[in-house]
Amino acid sequence: MTSSGCPAHALSPQSGEEETVADMDSLLDLKNRIWELLRTTLDNSSFTVMQERLLLKQRSSYYFVIQKEDVRPWENQQESTSMSINMLGSHLGSSRLQHVKDWMKSQIVFLLAYLEMLFQEIITSRKNLEAFVAKCEQVEVDADEIAAAEQQLQQIQLHLRDFEARMASNLEPLTLNSLFLLHTRGSLTHQSQMSVVTLGPVMFHREKSLLTPTSVCLFWYIAGEQSEEPRRMFRITVKSAAPGGKLWREAVCCNYEHCVQNLQPDTYYSFTVKRITNFTLVHVPWTDTLHLKTLSSTAEQRLKGIPINA
Repeated sequence: MTSSGCPAHALSPQSGEEETVADMDSLLDLKNRIWELLRTTLDNSSFTVMQERLLLKQRSSYYFVIQKEDVRPWENQQESTSMSINMLGSHLGSSRLQHVKDWMKSQIVFLLAYLEMLFQEIITSRKNLEAFVAKCEQVEVDADEIAAAEQQLQQIQLHLRDFEARMASNLEPLTLNSLFLLHTRGSLTHQSQMSVVTLGPVMFHREKSLLTPTSVCLFWYIAGEQSEEPRRMFRITVKSAAPGGKLWREAVCCNYEHCVQNLQPDTYYSFTVKRITNFTLVHVPWTDTLHLKTLSSTAEQRLKGIPINA
């Protein structure tokens, strides 16, 4: 106790002012770190890119292949890969092979669901941080709000790192002489692996579609690829857009365009495009579908400038 009867450790007016200044500096530092994140990693442009990357992964197709450890899956010859899969099926049996495929699919579905959850958490945290900074500009914020914002900032940084790591990840290759294939022949398992291959979604070039009363010319591309690769095979399916979706025809082509002939004028059709691959399908969560209506005969005449008889 001092001579005045006050506790010796009581804060003096000067120490109280120093604590207030320290709190102000801490708040300013927090605001600056939040602003730095919002104008770099989480600015509108970067956020849009993140969303597009996630959508691309969600729409991709997933296959498994059997390949030598020193050869990339897409370098395998179709004959050898197909033969290896047939041999694998004969050794494992259809039920065990399906079990392997189901396990792979469950891991892919979990990864995609987890990425979506992370992205939604990032959206929520971003909005909360923006609201906190906006409030700081208008009124004072208390210690609890500052602590909550600090925790939110740390959490969103963890989510961002986790999101990037998961986006870059894939299922580890399964060695064919491991738990699934203990009793298979050495000739099949020697230096071979079972790997998941991710292929970008096939998407229509909607703006390039060409229509006449009896035909539709379709164009497509593989999202995420910079150029078209030769010798790719695709299956085009044409269905009636009416209830029930009657199948009109299917076609297989080895380029990135196809014209469907002998259609009915002034009629809606549904078109899908899928890749054809020798890889064994594990999971295809999305297929692009295009709905188009063929031109009427009168509409074509107008486009060509041909007079229409009354």
